[in-house]
Amino acid sequence: MNSVLAPIENAAKDIKRFHTELGAENRHLLGYVMELGYDTGIVVTNDYYKMRAGGISKNSLLVIRPGSITQLMQPDETTSSIDIQDKPPHLILCRVLEPAPTPLAQDIARTYFEMHKSHMPELDVFTKSELQWGAVKVAVLGTFYDHPVNATVEFGGDIETFLSPHMYTVHIPTADMLTKLVNAFVDPKNAYPIGEMRLTESRLTAPSAPIPVQVSPADFIGTRTALFGKTRMGKSNTIKIIAQMILESSASVGQVIFDLSGEYANLNGNDKTSLFDLYKERCVRYSLRESTFSDVRPLKVDFFADIALGHQIITQSYRNELGTEPDYLKGLFEWEVMDDAELQRLEQDERSRHTHYRRQESIYKCILTEAGFVPGAANNVSLNMKAEIRTACGAATAESVTVDRAAEIFKQAWTHFVNKTGPFKSKQQPSGQESNVDEAPEKEYFDSTEQSMLATLTGLKWNKTTVSGFRKIQSYRRYHQSGAGRLLDDITRFVDQGKTVIIDLGNASEELSSFFGDRVCRHLFQHQTTKFVNDKLEEHYVQFYFEEAHNLFPRDDKDLRKIYNRLAKEGAKFHIGMIYATQSIESLSPDLLKNSENFFVAHLNDDREITALTRYHEFRDVGPDVQRTKSQGYVRMITRSHRFALPVQIRKFAAKG
Repeated sequence: MNSVLAPIENAAKDIKRFHTELGAENRHLLGYVMELGYDTGIVVTNDYYKMRAGGISKNSLLVIRPGSITQLMQPDETTSSIDIQDKPPHLILCRVLEPAPTPLAQDIARTYFEMHKSHMPELDVFTKSELQWGAVKVAVLGTFYDHPVNATVEFGGDIETFLSPHMYTVHIPTADMLTKLVNAFVDPKNAYPIGEMRLTESRLTAPSAPIPVQVSPADFIGTRTALFGKTRMGKSNTIKIIAQMILESSASVGQVIFDLSGEYANLNGNDKTSLFDLYKERCVRYSLRESTFSDVRPLKVDFFADIALGHQIITQSYRNELGTEPDYLKGLFEWEVMDDAELQRLEQDERSRHTHYRRQESIYKCILTEAGFVPGAANNVSLNMKAEIRTACGAATAESVTVDRAAEIFKQAWTHFVNKTGPFKSKQQPSGQESNVDEAPEKEYFDSTEQSMLATLTGLKWNKTTVSGFRKIQSYRRYHQSGAGRLLDDITRFVDQGKTVIIDLGNASEELSSFFGDRVCRHLFQHQTTKFVNDKLEEHYVQFYFEEAHNLFPRDDKDLRKIYNRLAKEGAKFHIGMIYATQSIESLSPDLLKNSENFFVAHLNDDREITALTRYHEFRDVGPDVQRTKSQGYVRMITRSHRFALPVQIRKFAAKG
């Protein structure tokens, strides 16, 4: 074990070097420790020290330098045989909170009172010297030290011990030193600038040496990242920078951005560019907007090619807009679309059910055609009806016909059925039994689903009551485009290829945005789950970007069947990460918040939001600043590479370089 821990002599020891530099150079001395505990301390300082070191502001990061213990007095002679060794060089990092009273506070106040009362023209040099001293309260953030073996800096979120105040000096770290400390745990091979440290909103002078803050794509890939702040505080700008960083990295990540305002997919005046324009070769964009650009894919579905999704759009849209459907539409709306594997099993095990399903599929396509949904070039369907019925409808030898011709044949078959003529002539109501006009007879040639579909196709119920039929779904033609392909499968394929899919929902209704978001998330979640079960996740990740997250992850929603709750709880296991933005912390799911690793917090002005924020240990000291400062892009940030909240001015999104 000793050989493992033996230090490498030529390894860089940054903390040892900083410790030595601070001890030799007084220019950055700020003062001395008056009190020090495990969580907070009081630092004695002087106005001259403050200005010599460039000033001290709230949020300033200070380092407390322990001195040597060689001068410690021995209080008990019985311990003379014990050899007490100095701890390895280390620095205690702390954050300036507020002024603190000193034991002389009342005397100083009395001096000021007497001075102003007597209109004293000038203070003597001794009084000036006395009045320049003061104290500040600091929060202890943790300890930096050199790894005993590797050439790396380590950080612990506590202090191992504390000594008497006279054993310490307090320093303002140099810009180079602070740059090293705040970026110590960012992988240098994959470090990207996200902004600069900004200690205060007020900026009387430009910083002489800006302190860059870096992050790594690994901080965000496969993790949960929260962005909080009021509108226009820069949340979208930060999202763009994160997405840009992942695009420029070598990581295998497919991204899906739900673009509620169209600013990620399209050139906008604020950025003078867009994420898509900068990375066209790596991005795919979908939109509901009519566009003349060839690289804009329609956020539409070929209802004939992707029957399942088209049917879901019709059903959910109708129920969202109009409520409960009439009774004759229930069979159509409740029809369950099967995939190829299910149909194969059905054909082998239940031939009759298979025939019925194929017939229903054909009738459904006829309904779409009647409602104005334009089919593609290959538009033949199978009738799946007995020869005698086809003969009665003028299609004796036809089994596969065009969808237009099939619609006419099914209409004739339905006419025979409701009138009990032709092949259905023998189907009579039992003698002495009255007909129920609201319910169709049981065990008919056309089952209840087919009867619902045929009533929709013809506008005639089985009891000869006329209805609106296919006209009920005509308005949903706006979501159909012949040849649009299988939307969800296409998006999944692009994500597997490591592309960034931007879904422009800028002119979509809230219901439609919710619908497409839900379906895309479900499809990709299931895809990743299948890969996990088959041990095929490898090092590929999926990254979702959500704005207005309070609508997706509400605080009181415990329904684990909802895809967003599953993403929050299980996403990481299936290599799914998310970046979510909202104005409200309090309205979000606690489970999502507990599982989030990265936070960017801009201005919040509600006391309840600040209280919710300061429940997190890393933000316990910065709540008032978040409420007070309103500069755009000015955030308090923690990531997996940053253990304590950093005040950062996020850089403006732009092309690299």
